[in-house]
Amino acid sequence: MSTVATAAGDVVGTVVVGGAQEREIYHFGGVPYATASRFGLPLAPTPWATARDATRSGAAPPQRSEGLDLVPGMTPHATSEDCLTAEVFTPDTAGRRPVLIWIPGGSFRVGGAGLPTYDGRHLCADGDIVVVGLNYRIGLLGFLSAPGVPTNLGLRDLLAGMAWVRANIAQFGGDPEQVTVMGESAGAGAIMHLLTDPDFNCWGAIVLSGSPTTTPAAITAAQVGQRVLELAAAVSVDALVEMTVDELLDVQDKAVADLAMSVGMMPFHPWVDGDVVALSPLEAIAQGALAPVPMVVCTTANEMELFRSAVPQLPRDYALGMLTGKGRALGLDAEGVNHGLTACGDDLVLAIADIDLQLPALMIAEHHRHRDIAVWRATFTWESAEHRACHAVDLPFHFGTLDVAEWRAFAAAVDNPAADRLSLRLRRAWAAFATTGRPSCEPLGDWPQWDGGETVIELGHEVRVVDDPAAQRLRSWR
Repeated sequence: MSTVATAAGDVVGTVVVGGAQEREIYHFGGVPYATASRFGLPLAPTPWATARDATRSGAAPPQRSEGLDLVPGMTPHATSEDCLTAEVFTPDTAGRRPVLIWIPGGSFRVGGAGLPTYDGRHLCADGDIVVVGLNYRIGLLGFLSAPGVPTNLGLRDLLAGMAWVRANIAQFGGDPEQVTVMGESAGAGAIMHLLTDPDFNCWGAIVLSGSPTTTPAAITAAQVGQRVLELAAAVSVDALVEMTVDELLDVQDKAVADLAMSVGMMPFHPWVDGDVVALSPLEAIAQGALAPVPMVVCTTANEMELFRSAVPQLPRDYALGMLTGKGRALGLDAEGVNHGLTACGDDLVLAIADIDLQLPALMIAEHHRHRDIAVWRATFTWESAEHRACHAVDLPFHFGTLDVAEWRAFAAAVDNPAADRLSLRLRRAWAAFATTGRPSCEPLGDWPQWDGGETVIELGHEVRVVDDPAAQRLRSWR
């Protein structure tokens, strides 16, 4: 056991064993970084007088995983509106070590920092860094636009969590001046929206499979909010405040289904509010206005394969129309979309992955390269058992949690030492980035920064520099 004094009170953590050398480290779970009423701003946590038990992971935000549980290890042990908590893993409460903040994904509707997949003990132990996972409000509780509701509460939660880290992490052995943020999917998307503030400050950012293409305008977010009130038969948000969590989730499910065709599959999403998000990430990229934070940008080689069965078969003309609509945010014209779809072999799944993930990742790298900000491009090529190198297959590799749930089978990692070797290399790369500002691991050593050409760092059976196999296809869209 170990006791740490936070600004709100003492917390008692537990010793766990992690890393390739089975090193003893400390875990402090469910540590409150803020408190909030329903649809209220995150405020400083209410102080507690006696030491708080922090030996168990905190509850995830309210959610339903049906239809979004496509990969293993995504079911939280508990959910609660009282979820603004941190998971802290530290080698020692003494000293000053780099800090890596993890922001979990899940389409802004599911997920949580305390999921076993995101257990930070191995990343902490192998990298000798402090790892902090942050829960934040998701779904309509985190991103409802309605009169009387502060905007983008989920992002405000994350900002409050980062402020808590800077104010308290020294007590856990972390360096508040050396904080890196890392997120996957919606977590990476959250980071991209925070980076639209040119004053956003951190040591570095690791953006994994994040799509910055679906940011609603304020008017669209308001329409979503109005539809939520209609579906809830509510005159105002006051009625939503009185509902049970299950009733709210019922309304949320109805809204997602009702708005799928008009707004998309993620109606509850960070949106341009003129405050927390003054510009969409794509607008900030176009204007050269992203925060000047060194960044690793990584996608999986076959992102949308995980969702292939959900993508309808469309006649080519219909597919072109849909893709042209999606591509406008990227500055793509109809001719470019036609060339791009042809380069994808008329595979709509591959084309959607290019527009939603691969092209934006390239644009982020180009933005940083143009402004002479350090950036690294990487592609994760390890193939799963059924879905190739699909979205989210990389998650347990970053954390060394292949033995959680059914990940080994899903990731084709049973009796496969190469999988564990890749996982260790990635953990060392992210720890090196958080420590030195440059990712580094065997056998490549220091990763070369992206130079604007057509090479990427391959993360697969080997970690190496390769010619980007998608380069010619991505050029076609332009």
